[in-house]
Amino acid sequence: MIFNTILSSLAPHECLGCSAEGALLCPDCALSLTMVPERCYRCKRLSPGNRTCPSCRSYTSLHTMYAHAVYKGLAKDMVWRLKFSGAQAAANEMARLLARLLARQLPQDERVMIVPVPTATSRARMRGYDQAQLLARALSRQTGLAYTPCLRRMGQHHQVGANRQQRITQLQHAYRCTRPERLAGRHVVLVDDVLTTGATLEAAAGVVKAAGAQRVSAVTFAQA
Repeated sequence: MIFNTILSSLAPHECLGCSAEGALLCPDCALSLTMVPERCYRCKRLSPGNRTCPSCRSYTSLHTMYAHAVYKGLAKDMVWRLKFSGAQAAANEMARLLARLLARQLPQDERVMIVPVPTATSRARMRGYDQAQLLARALSRQTGLAYTPCLRRMGQHHQVGANRQQRITQLQHAYRCTRPERLAGRHVVLVDDVLTTGATLEAAAGVVKAAGAQRVSAVTFAQA
């Protein structure tokens, strides 16, 4: 992270959309992203406040799923730069937009805890960092919300390219909570870079709910 910051000062990032210097996503290009409408993340039916609809609630512990942009174009480029090109600065750009989203959506009087959804440790070792943890830390700094990396990934299955049923099978018993006392009575907001099938977040949400969280939501930069 320190090296990335120094490198950015010496050779500022260029916007992925317009090549302007200063950031991977300039304010003007950020406005061009396709926003995700307020809807249930499972069935895609419109739902006020992005709440999981009544028909889907029996299948998931996720009460609400927030996402900033549709997973295409510049939004997809940002995610890929963070995950596959070592562009750690992308986490700060994503967190800036997600902080604004949560400021509009989260009740101000709730005891919110930000928790990253860890990636497979083999992926984290290969990249030198866990992108969800980077994003969650940046989001905590920008919102002032409490942060704890209390989920541990137990399996090494890679989710890229797997369909929903394959992901569900792979993610059975994939997470455990190391500090359940930190989550008791809290509104936990799980953080990840992108939502595709929802299986990863659902698996993590089930563990967090069982650990004593009062409510479980999730926020991602992009949603397929």
